[in-house]
Amino acid sequence: MRDVFIVARDESALYAYLKEHFAGRPDVEVILDRRRGERRRRSAPSPAERRTGGRRVRSVEGDLSALGFAVVVAR
Repeated sequence: MRDVFIVARDESALYAYLKEHFAGRPDVEVILDRRRGERRRRSAPSPAERRTGGRRVRSVEGDLSALGFAVVVAR
């Protein structure tokens, strides 16, 4: 498993800092958000949003707008 930091496009200083901080760590990847424009909104929740059983469902888009980055675990 590895952690992937997705950094908002307008956070270039944060992106540079995280790239330098995690340099040489094969278990961490830092990338810029490559999406353009607004994402479409679905009327029904995606399969990941319907999960239950103790898993906390997070919104990458929410973290990007609130924090400037999001962290996901890639398996």
